[in-house]
Amino acid sequence: MKKIFILSTLLFATMLAHQGFAQSKLTDSLKTVLAATTNPTERFNLLVKILENEEAYQVNQIDSSACAELLRIAQSEKNDAMLATSYNWIGYYLAKNKGDNAAALEYYYKALPLAEKVNDKRRISSLCFDMAGLYGAVLRNRQEYLKYTRRGGRNLPDKSSPKYDYMLIQYQRNMADYFLGTDKLDSAEYYGLAFSETSKRLRATIFMIQAMAFNANLNVKLGKNDKAEHFFKEALTIEESLKSRRGGGFQGSYANFLIDNRRFQEASFLIQQFWSRTSTSNNPNLELQAASLKRKLFEKQNLTDSAYFYLKAEIKIRDVIFNQNNQNIVQALAFKEQMRGIEEEGRKAAYQTQLTLYASLGGLGIFSIIALLLYRNNLSRKKANEVLQKQKSEIEIQKKNVEHALVELKSTQSQLIQSEKMASLGELTAGIAHEIQNPLNFVNNFSEVNAELIKEIQDERRKTQDKRDEKLEDELLNDIAQNQEKVLHHGKRADAIVKGMLQHSRSSSGQKELTDINALADEYLRLAYHGLRAKDKSFNATLNTDYNQTIGNINIIPQDIGRVILNLINNAFYAVNEKHKAESGKPKAEGVSYEPTVSVSTKKEGNKVLISVKDNGNGIPQKILDKIFQPFFTTKPTGQGTGLGLSLSYDIVKAHGGELKVETKDGEGSEFIIQLTI
Repeated sequence: MKKIFILSTLLFATMLAHQGFAQSKLTDSLKTVLAATTNPTERFNLLVKILENEEAYQVNQIDSSACAELLRIAQSEKNDAMLATSYNWIGYYLAKNKGDNAAALEYYYKALPLAEKVNDKRRISSLCFDMAGLYGAVLRNRQEYLKYTRRGGRNLPDKSSPKYDYMLIQYQRNMADYFLGTDKLDSAEYYGLAFSETSKRLRATIFMIQAMAFNANLNVKLGKNDKAEHFFKEALTIEESLKSRRGGGFQGSYANFLIDNRRFQEASFLIQQFWSRTSTSNNPNLELQAASLKRKLFEKQNLTDSAYFYLKAEIKIRDVIFNQNNQNIVQALAFKEQMRGIEEEGRKAAYQTQLTLYASLGGLGIFSIIALLLYRNNLSRKKANEVLQKQKSEIEIQKKNVEHALVELKSTQSQLIQSEKMASLGELTAGIAHEIQNPLNFVNNFSEVNAELIKEIQDERRKTQDKRDEKLEDELLNDIAQNQEKVLHHGKRADAIVKGMLQHSRSSSGQKELTDINALADEYLRLAYHGLRAKDKSFNATLNTDYNQTIGNINIIPQDIGRVILNLINNAFYAVNEKHKAESGKPKAEGVSYEPTVSVSTKKEGNKVLISVKDNGNGIPQKILDKIFQPFFTTKPTGQGTGLGLSLSYDIVKAHGGELKVETKDGEGSEFIIQLTI
């Protein structure tokens, strides 16, 4: 079995060597085409392909001249997308080849707003993963590591993009590494499996090595040293076949594994190889890792002098990376923010100056016109005064008529709003009756049982002392106590339902309260459904719910948001019921049947909470979509709707600082989304 493993590993290494040869030929071919191309955009794209090819196979030195040429073309073309790409590659070069973490971060921070400006998802995710790599592997800031990894995951390019899988595998790798580093091994194993499967599917050499190294480190934490050794050796064999390329970054983990298992000779050989490689790299990040391994090896062997020597070297390199570089990072970001503020103030000042100039010129023109008008008006003042006096009298009469009409309109509007509110209360009545009947049935049943049990105890106690069964009496008393607890439980449940009804029916206090939005939505969904069922026994619908339990309580006026949710749910039930009636009257196609479905869900996106009410009814025609939030507009038959429900809902959500949106497809259904900021 061991021979088979060694043979398969060597065959795989040979395959990778052939891949490296093919990669070298591809790079040479691209450079040949580049030499014959003068078009800036074509040159830019060819340079990016050369750098991506070198990165994919982890060559010893990324072409710095290619990075410089990228920046020159981007600046000459004044193209934000090109600038974002060139800054990304310059940052990558500084981090990987020079170990200049501060400068690399500065270029990443310059690139990110440009990529976001042009909505380049591939570049945004690439920048976020590169920044995460610096924060995690070098600066040891796992919070920033997770932040930028997730940000990169949220900005993955479309699945149709050729770079989608390449970005996805970096997200999977980073998440697996994060959970492994925080000892959340179940999550680490989940992402590690996805990472391994993607690397095999893509046959991406370096990622396959990293996946093996991850599995080795995971098995170390699980205490499975034999499996860990298997993965370490497999990764090492493949990595050693890539003679002209950088390592997969796992030798330190393997060396630590050997040291912890007191296999000092093997560890020393591996560390010396790593030390020789880093001594010529001029990269302080790699030098720090090598010095740390040397120091740990000698400490474990109690070689104090040698351990102290490498401890001093480690401190010196760490000081360069973590002290000076951190200052550089802070200064670079602070300077950038300061310059942006100065530029913004400059733009505001210039705009204000220009606005003042235009206002002055406009004022001068207006003054001239007014002077001319006053001169002309002065000549005809007497005649104008007579006309104005007559018009004033007419206006007074019209004003009184308008005020009277306005009072009547406000009164009518208030009555309609109250009518809409009472209509929603009526929709709930049947549902509440159904909900409250269940606990009342329990209260009545357990009360009757208790009465029977008490009678049994009384009968038992009338017996003579020698015939009484005290054990039976105790059991009956225990049953009464348990039943009493159930009576109390269901009584409180009925009380809560009644209080909820009263809370809905009372006028809104206008005061915001911390409210469980999931419970609020679920309560109104159930009550609305039972209310409709009470009116129409033939109505049935499938109810789907998907509540995000991590939202917690949010600060809202519960009566108002409850009315909005209730209105949207009632509209959804109306839509699916109307479609069901229409479908029932048609000849049924073979294998096709309509099932009314209403779905309510909540989710959290950043600082926003989204509440969705979706139906599979007939949808809203595009020609009336712009009118649905207008007061008094309704598509329902006369007497079945006031046309105020969606208008009031829209105003309530706006008053909360949120938005009410609709997505619809004619013939397939609609989805209303309440978006609240938390």
